[in-house]
Amino acid sequence: MPAFNIHDHLLRRDHTLLGGILSGIDGSLIEIQARATETLKGKTRPFHECCRVSGMAKGSVYEALDRISGAFSKLGINNCPVQILINLAPASLEKGGTWLDLPLAIIMLQAAGILPDLAAAKERSLILFGEIGIHGELRRVPGALSLAYCASPGQSLIVPQGNEKECALILAKPGHEGCGIFPASSLDDVISFFRGERVLPNALREKIVFESAIEKAVDFGRIRGQNQAKRAAEISAAGGHNLLLIGPPGEGKSLMASALPGILPPLTDGAKVEITKIWSACGMLEADGKAITRRPFRAIHHSVTMPALIGGGAGIPKPGEVTLAHHGILFLDELPEFSRQSLESLRQPLETGNVTITRVGATLTFPCNFTLVAAMNPCPCGYAGTDRCTCSSSEVKKYQKKLSGPLLDRIDLQVPLASLSTDERFAPTSDGESATIRRRVVRARSIQEARFNGTNIVHNAAVPGGSVADYCEFSELGFAKYKEVIARGAVSTRTTDRLAKVSRTIADLEGSAKIEPENIEEAAKFVQGGVLDSTV
Repeated sequence: MPAFNIHDHLLRRDHTLLGGILSGIDGSLIEIQARATETLKGKTRPFHECCRVSGMAKGSVYEALDRISGAFSKLGINNCPVQILINLAPASLEKGGTWLDLPLAIIMLQAAGILPDLAAAKERSLILFGEIGIHGELRRVPGALSLAYCASPGQSLIVPQGNEKECALILAKPGHEGCGIFPASSLDDVISFFRGERVLPNALREKIVFESAIEKAVDFGRIRGQNQAKRAAEISAAGGHNLLLIGPPGEGKSLMASALPGILPPLTDGAKVEITKIWSACGMLEADGKAITRRPFRAIHHSVTMPALIGGGAGIPKPGEVTLAHHGILFLDELPEFSRQSLESLRQPLETGNVTITRVGATLTFPCNFTLVAAMNPCPCGYAGTDRCTCSSSEVKKYQKKLSGPLLDRIDLQVPLASLSTDERFAPTSDGESATIRRRVVRARSIQEARFNGTNIVHNAAVPGGSVADYCEFSELGFAKYKEVIARGAVSTRTTDRLAKVSRTIADLEGSAKIEPENIEEAAKFVQGGVLDSTV
């Protein structure tokens, strides 16, 4: 029998590990394959010089080889005795980022004969990810929850310490009670695990308490006066209607918008996980143990670019602010100051509740089911319609014309805010009003859930134009009033539908099965005609 040759033995070994990368906001499972292709026969070299990677690897993956080689040197693993070929499958998917650092490091050691393989079944049941520093530390990565959701029932994950609490939300996925989340603080910990010298703790065996990554909204009781705008905000929350607040500066428009998330219905457990995945993928969770348990509120400055607002970027598209506002509020202050391109790009997301970004590298669809709340002054100086206004009629019209008709048609409620009186400015404030309003909103939403059961419609504002008559039932007097209001002026078909849907929401708030005349009269104050024209 020929003598055993360790080099020939290494060349016959195939190695496979599972890792993951982030594509947009979703994780993708990656199979890392490795094989020693040539022995160096005593002419050892640093690991980063001995590895060749195939499978659509981007530059960041090659940079990882340098970091990993530095970490090996810190652990006293200086040189590699073989040439290693690594393949990242599927080869059709572009791979970048730092998520593959950990599985790459482990499979390089296995291919070099320095680290033993686990049993094939056990290795297939593990998913590894994490960034490695040159000192051997494991660093937390964005999108950990999305990567955890790649796991099949019974699979476990080895993750950086600091990502384990976020990954624990995998328990919300049906059938994944048998999964394990094993945090490690260093590459040495994982090497010891593969050698059988260390047992990594299972984070899922501990009770994990999450903190909200979003602060509690301002209470409506802190807003002085503006009762009509408060009523419009309640209607907006109850029916998911977009809202435009128009009034002079300093009279509570921004405060009103920031209070609106506090009267929206509580998030479901599924929605909390969905938004947490989005924020994690965007690197918005600053610390482990944070989750999105409240409705998001994204206040956007008018200098925002269209890719930052909608999503995009080079290579694989990234989510924009509309996706970060998913299930919450997107607030645009000083609306006419936004670029026309940015505002017009909102039309499709407002209509469909999702946005599709196409680039050479990929085409991805992101969810963006948000409520738009916008604020603006009625003219450049902010005081149109009062003695304080210094703008000419043409300047006011030019300022308001910055907003296109199709965009305004997608904003159901347009509400004027007046200057507060002296008594209103010094009126006492208190907390608790938001809770009262929220109870009414929740009751109205429960009526809508029953109405739209079995459909993809989530609230009244989302009723498609061709289905308005199916869901907005009028009383006999209500329908007569509806036709009367429509006949007052020439309005678009979309505005006609908006009036019906807002009236339906008001009826839901009142607990009325059918839309009555008073519901239509109140809706017409916010929908028909447009408050912009009244200030000119």
